[in-house]
Amino acid sequence: MINSFFLLTLALGVATGALGGYIAEKKGRTQRFGFIIGFLFGLIGVLGLLLMADKSKNDDLSDRLD
Repeated sequence: MINSFFLLTLALGVATGALGGYIAEKKGRTQRFGFIIGFLFGLIGVLGLLLMADKSKNDDLSDRLD
């Protein structure tokens, strides 16, 4: 029973980590950063990644201002 709970928790962590990595890459950040946030914080971390500003758009804006 405990073993199956551990495996389920680990699988959910890996799934939210993979989703976080995908979202982070689309937002202009590294996949590693997104995976760690998604793995450690779960759905709250994924939601936080979704709400983050797009880094690549910010870089374009700062290039225009310089």
